[in-house]
Formats: sequence, C-alpha cells, structure tokens
Amino acid sequence: MKFSSFKYLFKQGWNNFKGNRLMSVASVGVVASCLILVGICGSLVLNVNSFVSYLGAQNEIVIYMKEDASLDNINAINSSLENDEDVGHFRYVSKEDALAEQMGYMGQYASLLTGYEGANNPLPASFRVNLKDLTRLEPASLRFSGFDGVDYVSTPTELAGVLIALKNVTYYAGLAILVILFMVSMVVISNTIRLTVFARRREISIMKYVGATNGFIRMPFIVEGLLIGTISAVITFAVVAGGYVYLFNYITTQATGFIAMLSLCMVPFSSIWPVMLIGFVAFGWLIGGLGSALSMRRYLKV
Repeated sequence: MKFSSFKYLFKQGWNNFKGNRLMSVASVGVVASCLILVGICGSLVLNVNSFVSYLGAQNEIVIYMKEDASLDNINAINSSLENDEDVGHFRYVSKEDALAEQMGYMGQYASLLTGYEGANNPLPASFRVNLKDLTRLEPASLRFSGFDGVDYVSTPTELAGVLIALKNVTYYAGLAILVILFMVSMVVISNTIRLTVFARRREISIMKYVGATNGFIRMPFIVEGLLIGTISAVITFAVVAGGYVYLFNYITTQATGFIAMLSLCMVPFSSIWPVMLIGFVAFGWLIGGLGSALSMRRYLKV
C-alpha cells in the first residue's frame, strides 16, 4: 500500500472518530473503565503471587538430625542439598546455634536455658531448607527423609496447601474477569463501529461495485477502532500507574502493622510499568481492531 493511500485511510478513520464523537467518547469511557479494572485485577494478582511467594520463602522444611549423626552424614546432606533442583537455599544449624537461637527467642527468660550448653544440649542439629516451588513440598520432604543420619523432617504441608490454593484462586479469578471485560469491551466497540458503518452502508456498497477491496473499505473503521483502543490504553495507564505509585509510596512510608509488611513483597512500579503499558496498548488495539473487523462483515457482502 502506498503511503498516500495509507494517509487517506488513516484520515478517514480519524474523521469517522470525530464525526461519531458522542459514541466514540462513550466507547473510550467504557473501554478505559474495563481496562482499568483489568489493570487493577492484574496488579492484584501479581502482588498476591508475590506475597504468596514471600510467605512460602519464610516457611522452611526442617531436617532434624539424629544425635549420633556423623560429620560424614552432615557433609553428604549438605552436598545433596547444594545439587538439588528443588532447593532455593538452605542453612545448617548446629546444636549450639539452635540453643542460641532459642535463647534469643525467649528474651528476658533466656536464663532458664542456662546449664544446657555442651553435652546437656537437648536440641538437635538441623538443616533449614527453602524450596523454589511449594508444590514440590511433599516429594522433596520424602526425599530428604531418606538421607542417612536424619531423624525426621518437619514440613509445613498445611500452610503450603493454603498458599497454593490462594495463588490458584487469584489466578483463575483474574483470568475470568479478564475474559468478561474483554467481551464487554468488544460488544461496546462493535456497536460503535456498526453505527458508523450503517450510516455509510450505501457508500460502502458503491465502493464495492466500483472495485474497492474489502481491505480498503475496512481499514478506516479499523483505524477508528485502534484510535479508541489507543486513547483508552493511555487513559488507563495514567490512572492505574498513578494509583499504583500512590499506594506503593503509602505502604512503604506511612503504613504500620500488617499493611507495612506488604512493602516487603509488593512489586515496585519501576519493574512492571513497561509490561503494563505494552499490555494496555496491545489489549486496546486487540479490542478495537477485532471489534471493528467483526462489526463490518455483513456490510461487505454485496
């Protein structure tokens, strides 16, 4: 296609957008509203997954060693954990470290444990293991139980199940909302384009009779749909970005208690804005272009 033809078709699409101003503004408003809900939903799902991953990282599999476990047993387990694909990171806690840790937890009552140092120490040595994926908790636990010198393995299975369920619920709920909003946006844009096409149906018929291709006729309306999608995406990005940055700054600087803890796992805006912007524009173009193309099919059959 020549540049002059493309320029003409783009100009026609812009004229359609301006000429059908009321419906175009209404379409932008509805599509932007849908995209804002999509952005909020996507941001929520992203941060819930981050929060679940953070909580999962705080819950450890604890491999308790037998009293008579040898140094060779400990070194062998250490080597196995280093080469285990499921293991994110781990640390060895000796009997002495376990006692010191327990005394630290007891604070002013730590003196109650005085006298348990050395040979009187009842606490076992252990390995504290964090996994990359909580769904691998049970097979990893069974594997660790088979190591020589291991007494038993403590696994937070119940909590892991809750975290995995929460992650799945947010993912599928977000996906369902995305599909519903996509369909709503498609209906709105299709109706907007259909009104414009209906008003110009005779012109379209004449163009068909004189040899204009379907692509040439369809392009101005697709341009109109893309304009609606682009403007909606820009408005959405400004609203969602502003809200996200405000919320992030509030949580990280002013919130207290449990809300303040969310700052440890909330995804920084600087790391997601390029994907967010591209996603909004792509989603807007998909809705606009596809909605326009679908709304014209019956009028191209002459």
